[in-house]
Amino acid sequence: MSDFIFRLFAGWIKVRAEGDDVESLVTSLVTAGFRLWNLQPAETGYTFYTTLSAKSRIREYTAVHSLDIHILQQGGAPIEWNRSRRRPFLWVGLATAVGLIIYVTSRIWVINAPTPGLSPGARQQLVTVAEDAGLRMGTVRNQINVPKIRAAMVKQLPQYSWIGISLHGMMATIQVVPLVSRPQLHIYARIVASAPGQVTRILVYMGDPEVVAGDWVKAGQTLIRGAVTAPMPLPEGSEKKSVQDTIVTPAEGDVWANVTHRLTVFQPLRQTISYPTGRKYIRQFIWIQDASPWQYWGWQPVPFAHYVEKKEISPLRWEGVNLPVKVLKIVYNETNTKVRRLKSGQAVAIATKRATSEISRAVAALGPVVQKSRQIRRTQSGVWVSVVWIVNQNIAIPKDRNQ
Repeated sequence: MSDFIFRLFAGWIKVRAEGDDVESLVTSLVTAGFRLWNLQPAETGYTFYTTLSAKSRIREYTAVHSLDIHILQQGGAPIEWNRSRRRPFLWVGLATAVGLIIYVTSRIWVINAPTPGLSPGARQQLVTVAEDAGLRMGTVRNQINVPKIRAAMVKQLPQYSWIGISLHGMMATIQVVPLVSRPQLHIYARIVASAPGQVTRILVYMGDPEVVAGDWVKAGQTLIRGAVTAPMPLPEGSEKKSVQDTIVTPAEGDVWANVTHRLTVFQPLRQTISYPTGRKYIRQFIWIQDASPWQYWGWQPVPFAHYVEKKEISPLRWEGVNLPVKVLKIVYNETNTKVRRLKSGQAVAIATKRATSEISRAVAALGPVVQKSRQIRRTQSGVWVSVVWIVNQNIAIPKDRNQ
């Protein structure tokens, strides 16, 4: 290893020596203290490696002896230094590359907020507030005052109980702990109906019920009142009549009722249909943070009179972190239209499908559907379809005393 380092810094040459005095040349070099290695016999002489400093000794020897010397290769630090001196732009490029590396690695280029459970809007808010406080992309890492930035963010974002900022290479990481407030106690005076319907079941936790199963109620009608009436206890042997007393309590409970939901849609007999032709036109943009997108593809006007526009946004990622650069792609798909004449049955089927889809989304979280029905009214221009669903749902909602 030490011999390799010596050759690297002192320089080396590969020599092919031909003639009658090759052996005496080798002996002369070794006797003079020069290092030789990898001595190999050739057709009319020898090839060997020696140090760069032996070059002058070889020239002196060949001047008085009958030898044919060829320098096959040469290398090492002195050789490379001489070559680089004849190529000044190589040093300029090297200096530029080193300067660019120092410039890039000494600054913050990625700001990430990886706390689990945060919405995209909350993450963007953290990055925006951090930038306003001084943590901007391109800022020199040594000039970033983390305690000052953190204090400013804590002041502007009271919804977090803790905010931490760490710098690792070219990345700044923001970690937060959301503030969880204790829920307030809700004490309501009465429970009312959120929708009209027929009561099917009542569960009273506190208060007095004012309806029973089978009653029809209106929206806003009181179902449970926060007051309990009971007879006052009397001493033993008392002949007085028991007196009713009312105790005010909170109202708590659940009331289920069958509620009618109706949705009506109109389907004309003449239907305009759009269909794709298969032709498309694409525009592409580079989108850097909050700046306007920069278009780099598709400068011509859209060559279609009718089309459907579709946008695709692809964020650029680096080591699992979304960079503040996105690729925006807009695809214009050409469409043609035609008018179709529907039969009455076809119009009813289309209208029923639309109405059923919309009403199912509206009542999906309310409760089980106990009954379904449909009403149809035909006209010269189209059909009206009404879908009626009866849902067994909890209609109890609390009300304060002043409401």
